[in-house]
Amino acid sequence: MRWFGRVLIAMMVLAAAAAAYYWLVIRPHHAVAPVAAPSAKPSASPAVRTITDPLRPDAPIEPDDARPEPPGDWSKARPGFQSSLSSAQRGGVEPCAPQPFDSSGFEAAQPRGRGRLHVPRDFSVDDQGQFDLIVHLHGDEPVLRELIESGQKLPMLTITLGPSEGYAPLFSSPDLYRAVITDVEQALTQRGGRPARARRVAFSAWSAGFVGVAAAISQKTSSQIDAVILIDGLHAPRRDRAMFEAQLEPFVKFARRAVSEQSFMFISHSSIDPPDFASTTECAHYLLATLGERPRPVHRSERFGLELIEYFSRGNLNVRGYAGNDKADHCAQIAILRDVYRALGQRWARP
Repeated sequence: MRWFGRVLIAMMVLAAAAAAYYWLVIRPHHAVAPVAAPSAKPSASPAVRTITDPLRPDAPIEPDDARPEPPGDWSKARPGFQSSLSSAQRGGVEPCAPQPFDSSGFEAAQPRGRGRLHVPRDFSVDDQGQFDLIVHLHGDEPVLRELIESGQKLPMLTITLGPSEGYAPLFSSPDLYRAVITDVEQALTQRGGRPARARRVAFSAWSAGFVGVAAAISQKTSSQIDAVILIDGLHAPRRDRAMFEAQLEPFVKFARRAVSEQSFMFISHSSIDPPDFASTTECAHYLLATLGERPRPVHRSERFGLELIEYFSRGNLNVRGYAGNDKADHCAQIAILRDVYRALGQRWARP
């Protein structure tokens, strides 16, 4: 337990540094000489076979197998594609600004402890009094927007802390995890007038929220956690390799479960290259390399100006890499949640 505590403390410090770096340091002049953006790549010939994305079967992915290999060990390479799109190139969208959406299908958010509980108006437990729950760390209204646009009518608890606070202490023991879930169960029991019990839980996080997910899946209660979703928020120390590997170990273990379809996992990374700690690209690559896997170079244009550049899916493990290295690219990744939540809801709807 002493070792685990050291890892959690390191993760909290790293998460705070990551949050500060994203919001205070990343500026347009930070970009190095731009690498050709994927959108500039010539259109594929009709003979090129596309990849069917299990998360978005209606949006085929174009392979980019002619892309040059990075020098050295691919799994330790720093992110490429150090460029970003302007608001005009994103269709006039400012990804970090509020976007309008219709929330009339959900009840007003209910404060619960450190978070807010969002419940669909027509929500009800099943015949056994059970329900599925999303717990999202770091982000509120934009995340609710993506859940609504996914069409999945699932209750969601969002927890967003201040820049000086850490998410790991919220779930650093089985009792703390259980207290959060029990509080939601009590709220839904009171709302529906009958006992409500969480069946499956998905932990979703953007940016610095990933440390709370690590704490949660490291507990003995983690068998209830059926899904982990990490949006541009998987970091670790770059210089201390032992701590790097220890910090990512809970995610590697969960990824193995996802590959064998015991659970569901989604990880996305941008091309942001922090100077003082390992990027989300390096961490995602390490996770795949540890599993003996490797992402495929691809291209697909997505919402909010996102440019997909790497693809991996096996079993229920899905990893997606994107171009772009500034704050707008970091914010734009929240839009990925729409497709991920839809895939998660479909998984949970199957008998």
